[in-house]
Amino acid sequence: MSTGFQTLQVTSSCTGLHLLLGSRAGAQVDSVELGLASLIGEHEAGGEAVTTVTLRLVRGEDAFWALAALRWLAAHGRRVLLRTARVMPKALVLAARDCGATVLLEMAHHKLEVQRALLGPDADAAPALLLQAQHLRRLGVGVAVHLGPLVAGLHDRPGQIDPLVRHIAAADIHDVHLSVGRLLPARAQALVEALGVEAGFEVQRRYAATSSTGSWRLSALAAQSLREAVRAVALGQGLVVDGCGCASHCHLDVAQRRAYVAVQGPELFAGVP
Repeated sequence: MSTGFQTLQVTSSCTGLHLLLGSRAGAQVDSVELGLASLIGEHEAGGEAVTTVTLRLVRGEDAFWALAALRWLAAHGRRVLLRTARVMPKALVLAARDCGATVLLEMAHHKLEVQRALLGPDADAAPALLLQAQHLRRLGVGVAVHLGPLVAGLHDRPGQIDPLVRHIAAADIHDVHLSVGRLLPARAQALVEALGVEAGFEVQRRYAATSSTGSWRLSALAAQSLREAVRAVALGQGLVVDGCGCASHCHLDVAQRRAYVAVQGPELFAGVP
């Protein structure tokens, strides 16, 4: 049975496994609860608990399944992070508050056309996201910024990352995670359209992108150099990069959550009549 979910990444947090989940493009998300139990069960079969789950929201309709997923995960003792480049609807904002979720706002550039070239056509402008971040903080919701995808040939140029970092600091948001991105053909073309031919081709040159198909990554040394250059700008504005030591911003988790419920045993259905 297809649930419309997919695991995008598996990492470790300070407390256990951390899953990044998203919806499959063009697929309808049915049976949210069964889909979550199935995916988490697959990863917990090795004996390590999945304690943290990030739900990545790309399109407007993602808010509907995310609302159900957030409530189910919270009821089963998982910490939830909502990661999005879109302004969230009121119902999801209130659920984030009630369930003790943390919100990660994806931002990649202070100009909307570049933000959308990097994060997709549904991404909202950084000022709109930061305005909601301030509202979330007033509600007591922990907020951090997922800064990226960082792209060589763009974010290491003067004046390209500095304005966004200043805006983040001015909005009184302190926590960020830096993410170096890959270059995909669609992203490369979108950057040419947003930046112009010369600047767009410079990005492609830095990634040694020589064809219209494939996916290109920076070398480990080049990625680290880019990350450190942006880190220096962020620290210069008083921001904190990975404050807990991992990318999950565990230090922002101050909620009292329900006890952990395993999905491999009878506890999963303990409350079912």
